[in-house]
Order: sequence, then C-alpha cells, then structure tokens
Amino acid sequence: MTYKTLCKLPLRTTLVVPFVLQIVTAVGLIGYLSFRNSQQLVDNLANQLNSEIGKRIEQRVLNYLEEPHHLIDATYSTIQSGNLEPQNFAAFRRYLWQIVHQQKLINYLYYGTEQGEFIGVEQIEDGTVQLKIRTEASAPNRETYLLNEQLQPQKLLKSSKYDPRSRPWYQAAKTNGKSTWSKIFASFSRQNNSLEISPVKPVYDSNGKLLGVLSINMRLVLISDFLKDLYISPNGQTFIIEKSGDLIASSKISQPFKIVDQGENKEIERLSAIKSNNAIVQGISQSLQSQFGEFNSINKIQNLKLSVNKQRYYIEVVPIQDGRGIDWLAVVIVPENDFMAQINANTRNTILLCLAALALAIALGIYTSHWITQPILRVSQASNELAQGNLNQQIASSPITEIDTLADSFNGMAGQLKNSFESLEAKNEELRIAEENYRSIFENALEGIFQSSPKGRFINVNPALAKIYGYDSPAEMIESITNISEQLYVDPEKRTEFRKLLETQGTAKNFEYRSYCKDSSIIWTEIDARAVKDSQGNVLYYEGIVKDISERKRREDELRRQLEELKIEIDQSKREQEVAMLTGSTYFQEVQQEMAEVNLDEFWN
Repeated sequence: MTYKTLCKLPLRTTLVVPFVLQIVTAVGLIGYLSFRNSQQLVDNLANQLNSEIGKRIEQRVLNYLEEPHHLIDATYSTIQSGNLEPQNFAAFRRYLWQIVHQQKLINYLYYGTEQGEFIGVEQIEDGTVQLKIRTEASAPNRETYLLNEQLQPQKLLKSSKYDPRSRPWYQAAKTNGKSTWSKIFASFSRQNNSLEISPVKPVYDSNGKLLGVLSINMRLVLISDFLKDLYISPNGQTFIIEKSGDLIASSKISQPFKIVDQGENKEIERLSAIKSNNAIVQGISQSLQSQFGEFNSINKIQNLKLSVNKQRYYIEVVPIQDGRGIDWLAVVIVPENDFMAQINANTRNTILLCLAALALAIALGIYTSHWITQPILRVSQASNELAQGNLNQQIASSPITEIDTLADSFNGMAGQLKNSFESLEAKNEELRIAEENYRSIFENALEGIFQSSPKGRFINVNPALAKIYGYDSPAEMIESITNISEQLYVDPEKRTEFRKLLETQGTAKNFEYRSYCKDSSIIWTEIDARAVKDSQGNVLYYEGIVKDISERKRREDELRRQLEELKIEIDQSKREQEVAMLTGSTYFQEVQQEMAEVNLDEFWN
C-alpha cells in the first residue's frame, strides 16, 4: 500500500471531520463564553442591586433622622420669634402636644432648662398622653401625669428624682453648642424595650446665654422594621452598625441588644456585630474588620465580594452620615447562590443544547449542517439574551423534533425563571400552612410526642404525653421535670441504655421501661425516638413518640400465668395416661399373674 493510498479518505470522512471539528470548536467556545458572560452578568446584577439597596437604606435612614431635627428647628424658631415662651408651661405643654399628636414618628418631645426645670409630652402606645414636668416646686423630683382630653393633669402616675442637666442628651447639646445627637440609649418606659437616640438642640437668649435644650426620643426599632420589610433577595439581609461595631438595626436580628437585670435596675448590653449569633453577620463583620483594620477606616462606599464558611457573598458597605454626629455603616449582604443557581442551570442547559446539536450535526453530515446550524444559532442567541437579563425570549419551532423539544424546554425555562420570584410568596404561604398542620397534629395526637435535651430536660411535649404521666398540661410537665433520668425512670440504667442506643444507632425502636407518674405511681411505657443532629454531627435534641403499655404488660403477665397453669395440667394428664397405658398392657398383666403364682417361701429357699 503506497503513501498516496494511505492519504486517501472517504468523501463522508473528508466532509464530516472538518465540519465536526468546527462544531466542536464552536460548542466549546459558546459554552465558555456563555459561562463567562453569565458570571459577569451575575456580578454586575448583584453589584447594581446592592448599590440600589444601599442608596435606599441611606436615604430612608437619613430622612427618618432628619425629620425630628426639622421639628426641633421649627420649635427653636418659634421660641426665638417670641411666639412661644418656654417659661409658660401651660402654653408650652399645648404646643408640645400638638407636635406629638400630628407627627406619626414623634411620640416624645421635651425641653430642659439650666435651672433644672423640665417639661415633656409623650404619647403612649395605647393612645394616652402623659405630661412629664419638673418645676421649682416639685424639685428634685420629676412628676408624670396622665392628661385628659383638655390637656389638664388628671392623675399623678409617678414621681421620681430627675435632673435634666445631668442627662447625656442635655450634656451633648451643651458641649457641642449646636444641633447634634445623643448617644444611643435604652428605653424601659415603653411596653417593649428598645434602643433610642435623641436629636438635641441648645436654646440661647439674645446674649448667647444657654437657656435650655430641646430634644426628641427616636425609636431605632423603626429602622429595623424598615430593613425587615425591604426585599433584597431570597436569602439576602442587611444590618446597620456604629463605627464601634455595635449593632443598631438588622433585618434578621430581632433585638440588637440584651437586657441585664441588676436587682431593681435594668441595663442593656449592646451586641457587637463581630460576636453576633447570626453566623453571616458575624462572618461578614469579621471579614470587614480584618480587611480594613477597624470600622473607622471605612469612610466611603465599598463594593466587595467576601467568603464566609465557604460561601461567597456580594457586600455593599454604605457610610451613613448626616453632618450632625451620625456616623454609621449600612451593610447589604446578597449570597452569590441567590443568583448563580439559575445561571448554573441555564449554563447546563446551554451545554446540553450544544452537545445535542453536535451529535445531530455528526449524524446528518454536511447535507444537514446548514439546516441544523440556524436553529442552534437562534438558541445560542436567545441564551445570550437570557444571560444578559432579557427574560422575554421565545424560540420559534423547528421542523426537527429534537430541536423543537429543546426550544419548548428553553421557552419553559425562561418562563419559569420569570415566574420564580412571583411564586416565592405562594411557597411561603404553603410552608405556613404546613407548619400549622404539623402543630395541629402535635397538639391533637393520641400518642405522646416529645422533644428533650441530652442533659435530661423536656424542650416540648404535647397534651397526650402530659396526660400519660398525669400532668394537667404540657407546661406543668416541662416545668416539673428537670432531670428525666431521676424523676421519670424507675430504673435509671434504662435511661443510660436509651441514650447509648441513640448515640450509636441514632434511633431507639420499641424501647420499654418503667416510669414514674406525677402521683409517684409506676407505669410501663414504650418509646420510639431518634437523635436530631446539626451539620457537624452534634446532638441537638431527642424527639420521639411515647405509648402507655401498662395494660398490655398486665395482659402479658396474665397470659404467662395461664400458660404455666395449663402446662402443669397438661403434664399431670400426660403422666396419668402413661400409667394407664403401662398397667393396661398385656406384658404387665402377664408379669402380675406370674408374681401372684410365685411361692415366696420356695423363692427364698
């Protein structure tokens, strides 16, 4: 075989191989570019979303903080113009009530003087209005009155020592000499404890002498409420901190502080973001501190991409400054998975589509290449449009069944992507209904259901379990039993055996043991339980079902007793039958006859 013969190839191979090589190159390039475009699109969309959310938070918070300063400035102007005299407490009281009554966000406006006098009007959550006043006559106490509809003191509610001149809000205004803010403080006077901050403004006479300070209490929980209502992404969240790192508000953390009881007094302990129980807030805060050294170094908007616990997040850090002393940081967090899940699915579908086109091109060859290329290019173009955010993509039907099926799938995929966010609320409602159904089953089950800690305390029990052990309610049972091993188990070693089963096997089936009831009576119970663990394999709690099997145990004991009696009767009857058979045999009769005929005297001789 000559060289020329070896170099000759069939026409099909000559036509198909170059075309296949082109298709392979095109498929690889399209897949790569599609993935890169998708990744870049996700980054751009996430950054745009974070930037928009950050601007909305900054604008909303500044608007919320600006309104009380406008009211204080208006009150200050009224005082300076002579239309309002703070010394006339009756007129000042009516003015303060009008402000509090008209403004939805303002419920406590007050004024303290250099002489130690104080007047403030506060609208309580139940709609009543209180007057807080300290005059020369009431000093050193401040008196709190309930006002009637005519704004006259109706009832003395409280009288306690109070000097406005020593309060932080008064000192802040006096020190700065202009409009500023107090430090964040706790309010225990409302129905719900909360963090508050006060805008303050000093009031001077024409000679520049300080007369007093105007102030308003602003509830920071309203900022948290705004953050909770602000939709970011399915798993996105945001929080606001001071430059010290202390939390101010959060969309996920309901209370950014904890109450410390010290006898009759209560104090708050601010929560630091880097020590938060929210793992994402803690991780992001620690990453920011590690990257910038300290939060005071962040003085401009930062657009970042950080990793926490092997998950990537898009981060927007927005400084919030009002020029009067507010210097906070708003942090917007969007998980990369909120965007990449659908993008990855689109990329996989694109790759599958390209591979299908490749296989079809190889099968049909050059003759069908042009026929197949056009629908593939249309799909590719639609994929790029979809990756760039244009979700209104529809691929026309193709005379090739497989391509037409893929087109329908692609169209359905695009529609599902468009409807995914719309269906989120419906799914949340389904989850709520499912939770209610579970709660109904738990409360109304005939068998006892429980959750208990490894340390031996009940976390949750249903009414049926409380009834089995003779308790009036689940709450009474949970409160009464503090050590399950000692208070519930008649044989404590059974508790050890039960826990060992859960530790080694993860479940315990048909485990029987004797239990004490509330009245110290003993019953038999049977338990089916399992150990619930976290992602690291640590036991969180035990849960299971308990049945009272005392009646079954009684029947089993009775049945065993009857079986023993029956066995004795059967054995006696069997022996009698055997004796009767022996004595009735021919051999026995013959022996008996021979013994009767024996002469004993002759036998012995």
